[in-house]
Amino acid sequence: MAPRLIITGSTGYIGTRLAALARERGFDVVEFGRRSEAKWRIGDEPAASDLEGAAAVVHLAHSWATGPEAAEESNINISGTVKLAEAAKAAGVSRFVFASSTSSRPEALNVYGRTKFRIEQHLAASAAAPIVRIARIGLVYGGPRTAMYGLMAKLSALSPLLPMIGLSRKVQPIHLDEVAAGLLTLATDESQPPRAFVLAQERPISFAAWLRILRRSQGKGNLHFIPIPLTAALLACRMTKLLPLIPTVDPERVLGLAGATPMESGESLRLLKLHLVDPLVMLSAELGQKSGEPSQSEAKALLQYLGSAPTEMQLQRLSEGLRREGLAPLGLSPTLIKHPRLLALFEPPANRTQHRLARALYLADLAIEPERQRDKKAGLFNAILTISGDVLLLPLRALLAGRYR
Repeated sequence: MAPRLIITGSTGYIGTRLAALARERGFDVVEFGRRSEAKWRIGDEPAASDLEGAAAVVHLAHSWATGPEAAEESNINISGTVKLAEAAKAAGVSRFVFASSTSSRPEALNVYGRTKFRIEQHLAASAAAPIVRIARIGLVYGGPRTAMYGLMAKLSALSPLLPMIGLSRKVQPIHLDEVAAGLLTLATDESQPPRAFVLAQERPISFAAWLRILRRSQGKGNLHFIPIPLTAALLACRMTKLLPLIPTVDPERVLGLAGATPMESGESLRLLKLHLVDPLVMLSAELGQKSGEPSQSEAKALLQYLGSAPTEMQLQRLSEGLRREGLAPLGLSPTLIKHPRLLALFEPPANRTQHRLARALYLADLAIEPERQRDKKAGLFNAILTISGDVLLLPLRALLAGRYR
């Protein structure tokens, strides 16, 4: 007999994929919802007969009808989640997986993040605590272009010049299929203890880099940004509701981005045996683009900038290193790829070890190292020229180095 899996929010972006994956793997999926066979909506008391015999419940549903700062007892997301979890435990269900978010924090700027945190706290204090597993999910992409992913994909493709907030904020993308696989493991693996798991890339990237990946994967050119303050962004959100032909942006999403802070996910991914694929590779394959071209072109430009005539081995070493470190693509402009010497204007000071371009150049230097002629020394004249050039370029670098940070 196939194991039963109950999913709430099964018609949503993540729920649809999770339900499909569970059925592919032989589960008897029961969908809880207003239009499902098991009639239910968040806040309702579930029928015991619907819960009995289930191996797990995965709770994805979330009501947006509750006021921003509703009291604990009147917040249907909090009370409804606890009610469902306790009913599941009473019916003998052994695992309750709650889909939370990496924005789950008591001080989150958005209501969604604060609400998710409050639900986690209430679940931990409830009678259902022994069966609860929390899944804090990062920035989900891939699949149908809906939800936050669809909005970002549309915005990044609209124009090569994009007004945006939070460009330096770190985000942790994870593909929709990887999220579904992680949730299914939490729902079925009896060895996983009741705790919080983070489903997100282990190495965060800047939001600017993420938007460039989205644009590149759609076959578009480079993306340039106009940084805007949060207050202006919130005003623009209101305007999108009034103007036609422009994607409507929910202020909650803007606030969520403005307060984005990475969470450590390495241990969770290892426990769940999840091996996340580079987002550029996933999106390029999904959207029919050639994933290797941007990395190869940028790798070649970096090596040429360092004075090397790139060999196939050096290109292979550097391309692999850039992908492994989450630096591909850097988003170098076509002009820089064609004229690598111009990178001198953007190269940051040597002590900027967290700068993406600085890290990429360090990897390029390592890629050249095995073939470097160790007995070749720079003359005094060349050394003086190099130092003088660095001094003269310092003001420009101070202004431009942030472009590829």
